[in-house]
Amino acid sequence: MKRGSEHTRAQAMARVRDGGVCQVCGSRDRVQGHHSVDYQYGGGADLDNLVTLCHKCHQKVHHGNMEVFSW
Repeated sequence: MKRGSEHTRAQAMARVRDGGVCQVCGSRDRVQGHHSVDYQYGGGADLDNLVTLCHKCHQKVHHGNMEVFSW
């Protein structure tokens, strides 16, 4: 399986696992998967490396205003 399709599948599985809800604020608006460990640092496209966040919380993480960790 290609890396892109693995990533897509893992993100969909994370949304299902997390009930389509941001794991920080509980929003259901524009939820997306966040990699706890980015690819450039060796993180994989697997469920254990993803947490579901809304767009606002995801932006906060990437701008250094919040930290989250997946299971």
